[in-house]
Amino acid sequence: MDLRNTNHTPFSLQEKHCVVLSPTVSKVLSPTLETKSSAANLKSCIKNAVVIFCDLSGFQQLSVKYGDITCARLVDSLFSEFDVLAADLHLSPLKTNGDQYIAVGFSGEHSSTTHSLLNALVNAIEFACRARDLVNSNDLLASSSSQLRVGIATGSLLAGQSSRPLAGFDIWGTTVNRAAMLEQYTAPNTIAICEKSYSLVKRQIIHRSSASANNPCSFNTYFTCGSNINANTELSTREHDKRKLSESKMCGENCKETTFLPKQLHTKTMLMSAYVC
Repeated sequence: MDLRNTNHTPFSLQEKHCVVLSPTVSKVLSPTLETKSSAANLKSCIKNAVVIFCDLSGFQQLSVKYGDITCARLVDSLFSEFDVLAADLHLSPLKTNGDQYIAVGFSGEHSSTTHSLLNALVNAIEFACRARDLVNSNDLLASSSSQLRVGIATGSLLAGQSSRPLAGFDIWGTTVNRAAMLEQYTAPNTIAICEKSYSLVKRQIIHRSSASANNPCSFNTYFTCGSNINANTELSTREHDKRKLSESKMCGENCKETTFLPKQLHTKTMLMSAYVC
């Protein structure tokens, strides 16, 4: 079964070919890299990045029911839509592995590193929400109870060319592993983010305009993170939250709110703290 990357170059699922980073992303990365070289390869330590792992639950049963050709076409079409979402949100699709889709968002050039990282993280979460809506709106996937699981982690990672000839560009590190575990151990139809991600977005409200046939990337929804206002909250923070709540109501009566809640994920070896929606 062959799939295609965002440059429409066919590759085998047994190989880990990766999408070539766009000139824009490469330009953003250049001043932020701390290069570490060896005789075999060249990798860079990126201090701030957001890693997204997506996977379809129940896909093996779907393959048994409908066959490899139908499922390959389905995944190819779905991931092409994911590519459009990623481009719209300035994220870089990294690779696919069967029904798994991996993307990364890099912190770009900005006067505030925290603000730049927050932008990348907000885009990653919005990507996850939109991707989940695309899966839920697919008749074949919905009828087969196949749903999307997403894990998002924020932090440092290694990026660069692998020493293996056919591997291409890839990413490594604890942040990558954390995103993979969040995806693997969260429930179907769930988005799980790490504690660092939550600490960055816990007071954010994101607006999206109404979807249309010509623009499937847009949805009329918003989400909030964080606890309710309490008596110990500083006045400036309370006013900020009130203003954000007022802004969210401008979305209209059809808006829906998605709140991230704390969750302990049971992995094979430990309990993992996460925030899920």
